[in-house]
Amino acid sequence: MNPSEVVQQWIRAINERDLEGIVSCFAEDYEDEAPARTGETVHGRDQVRANFERLLVSMPDLRAEVRTVVDQGDSVWMEWVMRGTRTDGTRMEFVGVNLFEVAAGVLRRGRIYTELVRHAGGLGGQVDRMTTGS
Repeated sequence: MNPSEVVQQWIRAINERDLEGIVSCFAEDYEDEAPARTGETVHGRDQVRANFERLLVSMPDLRAEVRTVVDQGDSVWMEWVMRGTRTDGTRMEFVGVNLFEVAAGVLRRGRIYTELVRHAGGLGGQVDRMTTGS
C-alpha cells in the first residue's frame, strides 16, 4: 500500500466511524508532534485509539475530507478538514496539514499543523498577534 492509500484508508475509517480501522492505520509505536503547539504529542497506537474514541463519542456526525495529498517516497503530505457537531449542539471545524512517514503500510511518524476554524479578526488580527503577542 502506498502512502496516499494509507491516508485514504484512514479517512475512510473516520467517516465510517470504524475505531479499529482508524487505529490499524497507525504503527504500534507511532509518534506525532505538533511543532506550532509545544508539548502536544501522541505516543503510540493506544493514545491514537483514546483520542479518536473521544472524538467519535463527542461528535456523532464527525466527517473528514482530504483536500490535497502529495506522495514523496515513503512520505505523504495531506491537507484536510474535519467537521462535526458536539454533543452540546455546537459545530466544530478543524483544518490542517499532516506530514506522515509511512512504513510497512502504516503511519509511522507524523507532524501535524492544525487549527480550529474561527473568526480571527482578518489579516490585521494576525499581524497584531505576531507583533504584540496578544
